Amino acid sequence: MVIIQEDRQPFEGGSVITIGNFDGVHIGHRALMAATAEKAREMGLPSLVWTFKKHPRSVFDPSFKYVISDEDKINELSATGIDYYYAEDFERVKDLSPEEFVDEVLIGRFKAAHLICGYDFSFGKGGVGTPELLRKLLGEAGVGVTVMPAVLHDGEEVSSTRLRALIAEGNVERAADFLGRLYSFKLPVTEGLRIGRFLGSPTINQPLPSDKALPSFGVYAVFCDVKGTVYGGVANIGVRPTVTGGKASPTCETHIFGFNGTLYGEKVRVYLYKKLRAELKFGNLTALSAQIAKDSFNAKKTLEGVEAPKGEAQ
Repeated sequence: MVIIQEDRQPFEGGSVITIGNFDGVHIGHRALMAATAEKAREMGLPSLVWTFKKHPRSVFDPSFKYVISDEDKINELSATGIDYYYAEDFERVKDLSPEEFVDEVLIGRFKAAHLICGYDFSFGKGGVGTPELLRKLLGEAGVGVTVMPAVLHDGEEVSSTRLRALIAEGNVERAADFLGRLYSFKLPVTEGLRIGRFLGSPTINQPLPSDKALPSFGVYAVFCDVKGTVYGGVANIGVRPTVTGGKASPTCETHIFGFNGTLYGEKVRVYLYKKLRAELKFGNLTALSAQIAKDSFNAKKTLEGVEAPKGEAQ
């Protein structure tokens, strides 16, 4: 998948576009990508995913949380068979009317020959444009529009909003159903307080970004990708109340089974498989150490027989 810039738009002959925010790149988004790639093959044209650099909601709501990073979003989309990727600055188009957006952006700049969107897609200033209006406006220019229905999983509609709620609940198993993969993040390892090493269970520490959709605080059975090799592990996500009094910023602190070494400055991907318990405050380090041993045992039992994710190419 080629990431294009404003001054490089190779679509003079037309393009098949899918448009949306695609935060999470969940199974509903993948259905849109598959339909777009197929239509592009039928028409003999390049396929394009058109999205935003920043989710429009984040512009109006500073507390908005992203499901995945920009890097992960691009990597996940690149695996869907789409040819091109373009991320627009929301500020540049937010005041365009639906008619202006269609004429200036979709037709004028990207030479839309066919467009595919979700049933709940909105566009234009104030989000007043609907798929029906999009079909009308593009139809007047001879451009077809495919409106995709909601994708359901076990009778529940798959959406980024619901996905954020599942993650916030700590229901990472259900979130994985929506994503079609384990919920994960790849973050730098920083130097911590070394309490885990002192207690006999060395950990890696990864501060969690403030704009990231955070799971509910607690202990999780996880997989860790360390330079392309995947290990099982047990992670505490939270503020470590026993050690910090709960005044620290949220961190993912992971004990990686069978790994010895230092990873300061490296990026490690952590896949959350299942929540084992809520985060607790213990009376002393001895009690904490005993609980860490129990958590490690439970995590190992939980991961027994589970197929680990494939390690990422380095």
